[in-house]
Amino acid sequence: MKLNTRHQLQHIYSRRTVQLLILIIFTAVLINGIFFFHLIRQNKDSLRKREQNEKAMLLTRRILGNMKDAEIGERGYILTGRKKYIMPYTRAIEVVFDNQKRLTHHITRYFNAENGKDVILLNKAIAEKRTELERTIQLKNEHKDQEVLEEINSDLGENQMNKIREICNNMLRDFYENIQTEDQKVSETLTRTKISLLFFSTIVILVIGIMSFKLKKRQTKITDLFDALEQQNSRLLLHQQELRNLSETFSARNSELEHFTHIISHDLRGPLNNIQALTIILEEQDQDKANDPAFKMLKNVSTGLFHKLDDLIILLKQQKDGLLLRETIVFAELLEEVKTNHKMQIANSGTVIEADFSEAGEVAFAKIYMQSILQNLVTNAIKYRDPMRQNQVYLKTHQKENAVHLVITDNGKGIDLNKYGSEIFGLFKTFHTEQDSHGIGLYLVKKQTIEMGGSITVKSEAGVGTTFTIVIPTKAI
Repeated sequence: MKLNTRHQLQHIYSRRTVQLLILIIFTAVLINGIFFFHLIRQNKDSLRKREQNEKAMLLTRRILGNMKDAEIGERGYILTGRKKYIMPYTRAIEVVFDNQKRLTHHITRYFNAENGKDVILLNKAIAEKRTELERTIQLKNEHKDQEVLEEINSDLGENQMNKIREICNNMLRDFYENIQTEDQKVSETLTRTKISLLFFSTIVILVIGIMSFKLKKRQTKITDLFDALEQQNSRLLLHQQELRNLSETFSARNSELEHFTHIISHDLRGPLNNIQALTIILEEQDQDKANDPAFKMLKNVSTGLFHKLDDLIILLKQQKDGLLLRETIVFAELLEEVKTNHKMQIANSGTVIEADFSEAGEVAFAKIYMQSILQNLVTNAIKYRDPMRQNQVYLKTHQKENAVHLVITDNGKGIDLNKYGSEIFGLFKTFHTEQDSHGIGLYLVKKQTIEMGGSITVKSEAGVGTTFTIVIPTKAI
């Protein structure tokens, strides 16, 4: 990863971090604003109720003052008989009536039933007081002074006024308590507002601090990740260079392989053609020599070598093109070719080779691979035979599900698998002291089997013999 790309990604991440912090702060402010709006509404409700109580107090005081003015006007007229005192009385009665209506409407609309009962009692007491005042004025107008004096001395008017005063005082006391209650609510609301402001401010500061710490920590992790990615990128570039070098090496090897194929197909085919031509000439010139066993063996060996050379050339060309040609091979025919090519070795060792290919007589495989596999396993059985008993090699095939199992068993020296089990198919690994042991045969057997999609297992016991099982899939790989 290039450094400028790294810086661009870090810039994008930092911008998103700032956006996240702004979002958190905006959310906190929004929540705080909603809470403040709720407190403001509560405060407004308290102030509105306080105003309603103040208005009720004002109307109550006015009514009480109006009744006092009416009583003073009435008493002045009774005592002096002068008409000018009737005007304050009349004015007070008119105003008190208007204030009664306003107070009744106000209490009914904004207050509870208890306050409504107090208004009813007040209106009733005022009505009684007005009746008493109107009666005394009426008696005065009729010049019934004695009855007026008796009315005044009966204390009826004073008691009625005291009742009005008592009701008004009770109502004023209730209104005043309500005002104090609402003032207390306003004070508590302000206190909660200050506490909530401090609380949310603390939360915002705390959240910003935590997020800053986490974001810084994450930034460090991302920086480490970028460093790791850069190292990985460097390794990938190195591997890419190695692959490029390998590609060049493979190209060189491919050229060598092509050159080797050319050598085999031209330089070796010529001498083999000469050998075959000489055998034909000798057969034509001397029939007795043609019947000689050694001559026949020479002829068979040269013919087999010629065919082997053709197969090898085909294989090399296929390997060059990256292909492996599968063809139907017959186990019995291929085994006969191996026995023919190693006739003297088999005869000299006294080896008995038996085979049973009745369950699966053929399989799709690379012919030269299968010929190499059979040749290596058979010659190994001969090479590592037990001199104390007749050497026997037994080949058998089985058809199991979607695979052919080829089993090759010998009664030779065997291999100690506890000691050499992990190395048995290794390159240049030998387990006996024979001079012609090179450690290539079993390596090739496994390599060729795996290349064709198969698998190979071995069971062996020192002094008893060895069994190889090759599993060849019959479905396309």
